[in-house]
Amino acid sequence: MTDYSKAESARTETPGDFKLVTFPARGNRPVVELEYPEFQSLCPVSGRHDQGTVVIRYKPLKSILEQKSIREYLSKWRNLHNWQEFITEHIAGVIFEALEPEWLTVEISWASRGGILVRTFSEREGAAEEAE
Repeated sequence: MTDYSKAESARTETPGDFKLVTFPARGNRPVVELEYPEFQSLCPVSGRHDQGTVVIRYKPLKSILEQKSIREYLSKWRNLHNWQEFITEHIAGVIFEALEPEWLTVEISWASRGGILVRTFSEREGAAEEAE
């Protein structure tokens, strides 16, 4: 059984060396939903893989996220240690900063571990201005 008594000081990591690519929305503002069913990271205490499906939803203002760059960014988490809840918040912050959308939600449905299913959510709201 994993000893979580030192969980407070567990090592956490986030991806470095990446750039999310966007392209101009050109007045198009559909709600965009991206789903990545192969998400993986490592538990910061046990080192075991956590797996889940990431769903990203957003309403663009001026930019749309290029799909290859988000896939490459999400795949960078595979061998990094972090808590499920922190990962969801971090991903939302990175995407929100790159896109500056009207709104954004990130949801991760994690595979069962120890008989418990976990689903984490993060929401961000930006300006409700009209895109050019």
